[in-house]
Amino acid sequence: WKIKVPFRISLLLSFSIMPAACSSRMCCYEEVWQSGAPACPPGWTQFGSRCFAFYIQAKTWIDAETFCQTAGGNLASIHSAVEHTFLKDYINQVSGTYKNAWIGGTDAVKEGTWMWTDGSKFNYKIWNVGQPDNVGGENCLEMNFLGNNWNDRPCSTPLSFVCSKTLCV
Repeated sequence: WKIKVPFRISLLLSFSIMPAACSSRMCCYEEVWQSGAPACPPGWTQFGSRCFAFYIQAKTWIDAETFCQTAGGNLASIHSAVEHTFLKDYINQVSGTYKNAWIGGTDAVKEGTWMWTDGSKFNYKIWNVGQPDNVGGENCLEMNFLGNNWNDRPCSTPLSFVCSKTLCV
């Protein structure tokens, strides 16, 4: 199932929020290697039970989320320091730098209440010092702010982005 949530960036748009734990195999990506183990699609990298893809081309946050949904996922959610470090290193490996990138956090529904677009619990955060500060209505989450942690940023800013999708395990 999908929940429609109003999302406002100068005009009313909507995005889907997926349940955190898929009880149906329809919610997850399923491809199996000859060994019988689940595998990520070509161009995606597995970490834990999820697949990640970093896209260097800059998009607004909503366009990046839409792109990720078209690919069967969402902008990435991060739930631990280990995941955060993995994604920072992954971005650095692909781009040669700790490039600023959109991930799936937003507080556009209610200011100061952060949520992930994949519907998972917002149970980990690593904001840069003084962030989030909502300067000028910043409702979307970028990672690698100043090459480091998280920052809230205007959703209309074009940035690279990270998608994720859950493997069927």
